[in-house]
Amino acid sequence: MKITSMQKMIAVAVGFVALAVVAIVLLVLPMFADIDSLALQKAGAQRDLQLAQSRLAQLESTKSRSAATEAETLKIGTEMPDSPQLPTLIMELQDIANAAGVKVTSFSPAQPSPVAGGQYTEISLNTQITAQWSDLLDYLRRVDKATRLLRVTNITVAPVSATTTLTAGEEPDLTVSLTTKAYVIGANGVISAAGSSSTGTSGTQ
Repeated sequence: MKITSMQKMIAVAVGFVALAVVAIVLLVLPMFADIDSLALQKAGAQRDLQLAQSRLAQLESTKSRSAATEAETLKIGTEMPDSPQLPTLIMELQDIANAAGVKVTSFSPAQPSPVAGGQYTEISLNTQITAQWSDLLDYLRRVDKATRLLRVTNITVAPVSATTTLTAGEEPDLTVSLTTKAYVIGANGVISAAGSSSTGTSGTQ
């Protein structure tokens, strides 16, 4: 049987098609599989990056909160220490009196008193000062801003002498009795015998 030219062309075309199919199966389809694999890897990498960024943001936020918490803890520890630290407190109160221009005539801490089931201890500080009215107000403002947490619970004010004649605009000298409370964390407010004695110190008029 003689093959015509048309049949030869058809056979050649079929052969090319077969080769193309084989090439697609062997070469192109694996490439598509590789592309799908790369796409999955990219998606996974993007998820890992987002997770890492989220974790980093959490760590930075935790670090910021830790710094703020540490600063607040230090502040509270200064305002309410775990021991009376009376020498330091007396020095600070004397510095406040000097800055306000009042004269401290006596200073006597009372025995500590645990309160709130022993969660903290109160120490009453009985102070006698001589001051003019404006200086007294300045003194009280400075006490309110002291390093230690202090609360004035009682104050009595009287003129030094009711018979003193004052010039126009002159303020009378006042005798002031103050009860101020300082605080200690826990039930550790123990005052030594030396610390419980009255002291007399002078400020700058």
